[in-house]
Amino acid sequence: MNSAIVAITNDIGAEAQVMEALCQMPSVRECYMVYGVYDMVAKVEASSEEEMSRTILAMRELPGVRSTLTLVVCREHKR
Repeated sequence: MNSAIVAITNDIGAEAQVMEALCQMPSVRECYMVYGVYDMVAKVEASSEEEMSRTILAMRELPGVRSTLTLVVCREHKR
């Protein structure tokens, strides 16, 4: 399983629209609205690098998204 954390900056007032669109994406497993430099953080899990790439590119093209920062997970520990 390929995983990434994507930090998202969106246009002011576009939070609900972006959050709803992210929640509709099959590879987005978790999505949080946050305070700070970024407006949202999403966890992407995909069965292949190609699927992950398609998902992240689609996230960048959502109306209201200004920029993204992608952190590819190299190791994960779940409780």
